[in-house]
Amino acid sequence: MSETGPLGTIQLAATSFYVKDLDRAVAWYLDKLGLSPVALGTDGHGYASFMMGSTIVVLEPLEAALEAAEPGQESSTINVIVSRDPSEVRTDLIERGVSCGPLVPSPNFVSFLIRDLDGNRFYITRPVTQDAQQAVSDMQTSC
Repeated sequence: MSETGPLGTIQLAATSFYVKDLDRAVAWYLDKLGLSPVALGTDGHGYASFMMGSTIVVLEPLEAALEAAEPGQESSTINVIVSRDPSEVRTDLIERGVSCGPLVPSPNFVSFLIRDLDGNRFYITRPVTQDAQQAVSDMQTSC
């Protein structure tokens, strides 16, 4: 085992979301979230990669999954930490036709849930306490 653990040095991490119709999903991400793919390609199946901060989100067709489950049936969620007031982000997304859950306050964050066309989940969240803001800042500088 190396000093960095059994995985060795991790160069990068990405989250894959499986979708029923890749072209339709890419169009939704552009239209509703304002995200353009940074890479479109094929590796047996087509895929589209998006950068969300320092996270890579890869959309792949459902048939590319090693252990396929219907989209929205898995427990994966991407937490998107934003600097804008979540109520303003929510209003803007609703105006674009995105279905948004209610704002949910916790002791350190304010968040709400959105789902893409295939039920993949994103929590849009903002730290509201000094401790939470510092924790996010510390994580950013350690990357």
